[in-house]
Amino acid sequence: MPEDKTVDMKIDTGANGAVYFASDVIQTIAGIALTEVEGIANMVRYQGLAADRRKSKNANNIKNITRGVKVDVDEQNVSVNVSVVVEYGYSVQEVCRSIQENIKKTIETMTNMRVNNVDVHVTGLSFAKENRENAEMEYQKYLLSEKNAREGKQLEGQTDPDNGSARE
Repeated sequence: MPEDKTVDMKIDTGANGAVYFASDVIQTIAGIALTEVEGIANMVRYQGLAADRRKSKNANNIKNITRGVKVDVDEQNVSVNVSVVVEYGYSVQEVCRSIQENIKKTIETMTNMRVNNVDVHVTGLSFAKENRENAEMEYQKYLLSEKNAREGKQLEGQTDPDNGSARE
C-alpha cells in the first residue's frame, strides 16, 4: 500500500516569513489526541485488525500513534478519519463523541486551523480488559481459598486454652 505523501501547508505569512505544517504533523496531533480518550482499546489500520495486531509491538513508535488516523488538509481546513476498536463496557457513542471533540479541539488549538469533520470508524470491540478483570478476580479468589486452607490447618493443630484438648 503506498504511503500518504507528506504535504507542507502554508499556514501563515508574516513580516518574519512563512509558517508551514507538514500534514504528518497534523496526523500526529490527531493520533495523540485520540490516545487521550478513555475507552479505546486499539487504533487500527484501514486494512483491518489482523494486520494491526502484528505491527503493534512498540507503542511509543510514531507509526503506532498515527495508525488508523488519516487527515486531509486543504488550505486552512482539516478533515480527519480515524479507525478504532472500543473496549467492551464503554458507550460506543460516548467514546466516539469524545474522540471527535478531543481531536477537533487539539488540532484547532495547536495549529489554528479549522477542523471541518472528524469521522470515527469503529471496527470492533475488545474484551481484553474484561478478560483481565475476570482473571484477576479468579486469582484473588484462589489466593483467599489458599489463605483459608492454611488458616484451617493451623487451627487444627491448636489446643483449646479452656480445657487443654485439641480444637476440632
